[in-house]
Amino acid sequence: MCNNCVTVELESVTNTCFVVMPYHALFEAEYSRVIRPAIEEVGLKCVRGDEIYNNQAIIHDIWGSIRQARLVVAELSGRNPNVMYEIGLAHAIGKPIILLTRNQEDVPFDLKALRYLFYDTNDPNWGHNLRTEIAKKVRDVLQTPSLSAHLPGININNIKWPIAPNELLAPQYAAEPIDLSGVWKTSWLSIKRERLHEATLVISPGHGSDFIATMTVSYVRDEVRTIVQEMMTGSIRDNKLILTGVSFTFVDQGKALYYSLDSFDLSISDDIETMSGLARLRHGNRNVVFERLKLVALTSPVQTVSKLLIWPGYRIICNGSELQSAEFI
Repeated sequence: MCNNCVTVELESVTNTCFVVMPYHALFEAEYSRVIRPAIEEVGLKCVRGDEIYNNQAIIHDIWGSIRQARLVVAELSGRNPNVMYEIGLAHAIGKPIILLTRNQEDVPFDLKALRYLFYDTNDPNWGHNLRTEIAKKVRDVLQTPSLSAHLPGININNIKWPIAPNELLAPQYAAEPIDLSGVWKTSWLSIKRERLHEATLVISPGHGSDFIATMTVSYVRDEVRTIVQEMMTGSIRDNKLILTGVSFTFVDQGKALYYSLDSFDLSISDDIETMSGLARLRHGNRNVVFERLKLVALTSPVQTVSKLLIWPGYRIICNGSELQSAEFI
């Protein structure tokens, strides 16, 4: 008979991975395009707190999911207090934890002894590289299942591990992606100031399911126009496209001091002429529609040209915020 004991029932450990991260648009593309595909690639079911639908308190759902999961993947960026709390729960009972961060200063001193994956969103290939590293770490955990990292004073007995999956989960996307190459136009209003933003998106020919694109955004602040060029990563799954801004440069800075990167969750029309969905902006979401433009060859000199933008496969000439012409090169 044990005195002063607390017993934690793990119930049945399942082939699931519980993901701990902030519920914020900034991380949504990372979850859907990087973390979840990496976990499913290894054959585990990916579970996140906001995907659990029960009538009991959310913390009971989270605690149950942590206990049943083979491992936990946690996004530390931003030092979200809920994330830290859930990491503590998992760490106490020895669940393997894969830590992710885009800012090494966000790793608390108490967790620096644990290995973490650092990724740089300024690297155009960060999504692919992070997905590969997560999948590798998950495989390592499955090969040597253990709860030996639990805190002192906790006893672990008679854990029955499920048989590790041998096959990948069914892919959630088609083998051949939809061809979105070309030039697309859209616009939206900013959330707080309702400034009109006009954007030209260029996707190069021969892209795959995951690709890099460029988007030029123009808006007026204090009666002065600002033009920004964003580097975007794109991910096609069936008829869905997720675009995520990873870096930007000012073409004309105007009076802007900074630019918040954009991301979009879009559905592609059957005729592949429009893409509609949400622009996930800094202060909220807007509905947007991207329209595909017919490319035209340059047949005469352009009288007033402010910018020449070149992207692999295309030459784009803009006059202010207006697309003047475009051609294959």
